[in-house]
Amino acid sequence: MTRSSRTHAAGFTLIEVLVAISITATVMLTVGTTFRVMVDARDVVDELTESTEAGPRILNLIERDLRSLWTYNIGNNAVLRGRSLDIGSFEADRIDFLCTTQAVGYVLNAQSQPRRPAVCEVGYWLKPNPRYRDLMELWRREDPMVDRDLITQGSFQLVHDRIKYFKISYFKTLGNKAEELHEWDSSADDQLPRRIRIEFQIERRRGSGNTVNAVEIDDFEDAEKKYVRHFVLDADAVDALRSSEAVIPLLPVEPEVQQGSGPAGPAGPGGPAGPAGPGSIVTKGSATTTTATRNGPGMPGGERGTGMPNAPRIPGQIPGGGLPPGLGEILRGGGGAGGLGGIFGGGAGGGRGGR
Repeated sequence: MTRSSRTHAAGFTLIEVLVAISITATVMLTVGTTFRVMVDARDVVDELTESTEAGPRILNLIERDLRSLWTYNIGNNAVLRGRSLDIGSFEADRIDFLCTTQAVGYVLNAQSQPRRPAVCEVGYWLKPNPRYRDLMELWRREDPMVDRDLITQGSFQLVHDRIKYFKISYFKTLGNKAEELHEWDSSADDQLPRRIRIEFQIERRRGSGNTVNAVEIDDFEDAEKKYVRHFVLDADAVDALRSSEAVIPLLPVEPEVQQGSGPAGPAGPGGPAGPAGPGSIVTKGSATTTTATRNGPGMPGGERGTGMPNAPRIPGQIPGGGLPPGLGEILRGGGGAGGLGGIFGGGAGGGRGGR
């Protein structure tokens, strides 16, 4: 008679399992809490640095556009327009101007190919914040299609959405005693401001703990930061719009030939006769070639020939004398075809143009 033996399998008791689960839960809770604290700290740092970095970034963006002001050959001198406006009880000034900053948008040329314009309209506008009634949004307007209306149309890009107020002041002179103006129109005075002061206030973004029923509440920290910067324009650019101060391009003058005081050298051998020009009559002589003067083909206005086919011309002149049509219009301040005035319809160099 055989006797069966029972084998006992080794394992964990219930108490050991509960202890292991408790230890694992404690470690996971510690790791999760630490991770949550680090994420909250990162959010707080981001909220503080965002408002600190946003102010200089906005000022640098505006300064880049103002440094590239376009002041040449604009009809009615509509180069810069500053307006004092309000949104509710908050100051929300606007500024619009022409500049050569590389445009975000593009235009189509005659071949329907996209090209970035060399000059575009730029403006900084404020609109109410749709989420918080005590804040405003700052938008940058850009219109690559330059027209006679400086303050309309274009596309908008959001610059910042937590602006408390935006104030712009204009000064004709430098110094602390300069008169502060709240509006400016270059088409009225034919002049640009000597100094522009831009002042605005940003409210930093709050965390979710400071929002109750979609209404933000104050916390123990100062959440508002004020930024001020003065933009001083070059003294030559201030009066660039006046007709008496406009810079007009001139043609170079042919240098005069200076005669030497020494004795004349021996005459060199004569060269072979050159070919006759089109529309001329050539008569061969014993030593020289003469050309009869008559109306030659292609001479504007029936000009007479000079009698010397290889006579030097002043740079910029056409055969028979005179200036090219486009350059002549520029020098006379007109806006004809070929000149810069044909682009914007104004006078050359900042004259009154189409006024």
